[in-house]
Amino acid sequence: MSREDPQLKIRLPLELKEKITESAAEYGRSINSEVVTRLEESFEKDDAAEFDKEFVLQVIQNQQATIQDLTDQIKHFKMSFDILTKELQEKKNRI
Repeated sequence: MSREDPQLKIRLPLELKEKITESAAEYGRSINSEVVTRLEESFEKDDAAEFDKEFVLQVIQNQQATIQDLTDQIKHFKMSFDILTKELQEKKNRI
């Protein structure tokens, strides 16, 4: 950051300012650097959460396709079972 970067004047609760001041001292940063770092981290977390959401949606879509395939297989097996059951019944009736 340089002094040429845009400035932003904000109001915040005293308790929050104190937390920022303490954290800045703990990490050896200026208050400004602490605020900027924390804001950047929050956006990175948002980006990661969005990636996670997209990944989960992709997994769900894949699972839905798998479920549909299994449902189709079950229908096919049921049809085959019904045909075999009918044929067996017809053989029993001939005996």
